[in-house]
This record gives sequence, C-alpha cells and structure tokens, in this order.
Amino acid sequence: MRASVITSFGTADALHEAHVDMPVPGRGQVLAKVRAAGVNPAELIARSGGFNLPAPAIIGFEFAGTVAAIGDDVSGVEVGDRIAGWPDSFSQGSYAEFTLSSNYTTIPEGVTFEQAAATVIGADNAARGLALLGPRPGETIVITGASGALGGAAVQFARLQGLEVIGIAGRFSLEYVESLGATAIEYGDHLADRVRAVTPGKIDAALDTAGKGLLPALIELRGGTERVVTLADMAASRYGVAFSAGHPGNRDSRHVREALEHIAAGEWRTRIGHTFPLSQAAEAHRTLEAGRTGGKLLLIP
Repeated sequence: MRASVITSFGTADALHEAHVDMPVPGRGQVLAKVRAAGVNPAELIARSGGFNLPAPAIIGFEFAGTVAAIGDDVSGVEVGDRIAGWPDSFSQGSYAEFTLSSNYTTIPEGVTFEQAAATVIGADNAARGLALLGPRPGETIVITGASGALGGAAVQFARLQGLEVIGIAGRFSLEYVESLGATAIEYGDHLADRVRAVTPGKIDAALDTAGKGLLPALIELRGGTERVVTLADMAASRYGVAFSAGHPGNRDSRHVREALEHIAAGEWRTRIGHTFPLSQAAEAHRTLEAGRTGGKLLLIP
C-alpha cells in the first residue's frame, strides 16, 4: 500500500510517499481503508521527533474510511461499513491507504468522509474539556481558538448544552465563529476588557483550545483558576490551571458519534480548509505550520 513514511524525523521534508506492507488486523481490530485523514498540530510534533517514535513511522492520528477486513472478536461492523476513529498505533497511522483501529464509530448517512475525518479529534477533546468544567445551562463560557476544529467543536457542544459562548478567534474567522452561535471577539491586547464589554454578567468558565499564552487573560476573567481548563497550553502548571491532553486512555468514540449525528441532522458545521493528496503530506504540514488554514486540513489517500 502507499503511505507517507518518515525515516528520519525533522522538517516537513521528512514525509515521503513510499510503498509499504499492508497491516493485518489482530484481535479486536479492523483494517480500515482510509478515505480521509485529518492533519493535526500534534502530528507536527510527532514528525519533528517530539514523541520519540521508532523509524520508519507512519503518523496520522484520525481517519474516516471503510472497513476492509475484520480481526477476531470484532462485532458491530461488517466489511464495507463506513467508520471514523483513531489508528491504534502512533507509528502506523492514517497517512496511508490502510490503517488498523479498535476505537471507532460508524458514520451516519448524510455525512461525508471529509466531514467525519475533520471531526474525530476535535469532538472528543472538546467534549472532555467541557465535561471537566461542569457546565450548566444558561452559564457563560469563554472558548479560545473558537474557529479551529477543536475550538469549533467546543463552541457547538457548548451551545447544544445551553451555554452562552464567547469565542476568541482571529480577525478573518470572526464571522465563522458567529455562525456557530457564539459572540466572537478578536485576539489582541486588553482581551479581558473587551470580553467584559460584550457580556453583562460574569464569566462562569473558560476553555483554552488555542495554546497562545491566553491563560492570564482567562484567569483574570474568572477571577482565579477555578473552572479554567486548557487543552493546548503546556504552561498550564505555571499558572495553576488544569491541563488535559488527549491520549489512547481517554478517547471516547461516543462523543464523535454524537457530533456526526448532529452533522447529519444539519445541526453542526465543519470547516474544511484544504485537501491534499497523500503524496503532498509535506505540503499539508507546511500549510498548517504557516497558519491561516481556513479550516481543517485533510489528506486524501
């Protein structure tokens, strides 16, 4: 099969298309034919060597596709079913024509592979972050990075839970954030003052999905670190803020399925910035590193 393979970790040029052996599903696994794979900031770190993966490595941490083969002790899906989820290995991931997975959900009718692949990591991490804040209907929450796949999912889950949302985003994404049902505020100086200017009451909770040094402003808005959670800022401990990272032990495909059902019902928006063929994985990484992607970046094997 074709895959984008890393033999020496480093810059985007480390990604090269190659022919590799087809993986074989083990107990509890399915072999998925990848139809779309998300491109995520964590994969930039993995490609650079930050995860200490063995080489050669195939990265890619989320996918949508079809079941191509089924291992022992797998139930609930058949060959040909459409699924979205996570590859089981960080080094045998979704930047390939096929990948192995034991953590996935089926894709409802009316949802494209591209929409599903753009939703997996964002929906799961957003739902976990919101749950840590214990939101209650009618409360007001500030969400940074509100235009990204993760932040946009958090905004939409929060709105579905009856929260008032103030979404922090870049200038060119404010209209999109408003379309999700949030009050949009641009990044920049005096952020806390500008947030206070648009909300008559208190800020009940804050979720940071951007990791852009915004924790001091969120703490100021909350009047302390209680009910402030970051999913992206590694400096959280310096400020006494809770940090929650996604990993194989806390992934929950039920959150993904919920988001996909909302997409199918026309109640959830995904924003695809650009799609790349598998052979252009390096260019996809350069685009992500440059910023201003205009939405989720996807690889199409």
